[in-house]
Amino acid sequence: MNDIVFWAIWVLVGVLMLIFYAKRKKSLKSTLFGMVTGVSSLLLLHYFGEGLGYQPSLNLFNTMTALILGVPGVIMMLIINKFF
Repeated sequence: MNDIVFWAIWVLVGVLMLIFYAKRKKSLKSTLFGMVTGVSSLLLLHYFGEGLGYQPSLNLFNTMTALILGVPGVIMMLIINKFF
């Protein structure tokens, strides 16, 4: 049951992001910019995050979070690690 809820949330978030990017004036450029900035912030946090006390591993889950949600997704990972 937990796996179904987990994947349902990710599908919902992915669809919401697709709708968000589709409504933009320059949807492809906006999508690529969001993905590049998300992965860049994940890489920066991975290599230089020891000062913040969190260095996320570069695995499929973290990469997909950065690609789908962008910088807010990486910030969310940092906040979740700090407080939970």
